Amino acid sequence: MKNRILTVALSLALLAAAAYAQEGQRNEATVSALGSFQQTTNGNGIQQSGNNAAGVLVSYRYFFTNHQGVELNYGFSRFDQQFNLPGALSVPANTNEATASYVFKWGIGHGLTPFASAGTGAFAFVPTNSFTVNGASASTFATPDFVYSVGTDVAVNRRLTLRLGYRGHVLEAPDFNVPGLYTGSVAHIAQPFAGLSIHW
Repeated sequence: MKNRILTVALSLALLAAAAYAQEGQRNEATVSALGSFQQTTNGNGIQQSGNNAAGVLVSYRYFFTNHQGVELNYGFSRFDQQFNLPGALSVPANTNEATASYVFKWGIGHGLTPFASAGTGAFAFVPTNSFTVNGASASTFATPDFVYSVGTDVAVNRRLTLRLGYRGHVLEAPDFNVPGLYTGSVAHIAQPFAGLSIHW
């Protein structure tokens, strides 16, 4: 009888410990490398595009259930904005992203945890050189940003995962607040990424 009670008590303790460990891993921090690929847009007789570029993405997630959570992101990259006016103009620019998203994840076994997210924030294009077009001086262009992502986490161990995914940004094409560069177009930036995540 005592052995049965001890066995049951030990089993309950192990289950409670496992549940606590699972519930306790609500936080995730990730550092990723990404590529940025901007769709070509046209408007007002101007064709606009961006050259392909690499960047970095830093993310934090908090899960309020086992499947649902929120995500904060900061991203940085640097790529040229290219305008055909007619005549070619290339504008080197740093880009900064700050976004917040709802994220949903689900486990499918074999150490794989797919996820999807959607949210909003701001995307800023900062010219690295001063320039003027028809007397108008360029400045930082900041715009609202709709962002979405899909991907999966691949378990390395209990605390560490490899994160592979794809992000998309939908935003106003940057004109650096220069009327002569305004296309009135909506641009899409595709960002495949890969990184390492720590869970606690």
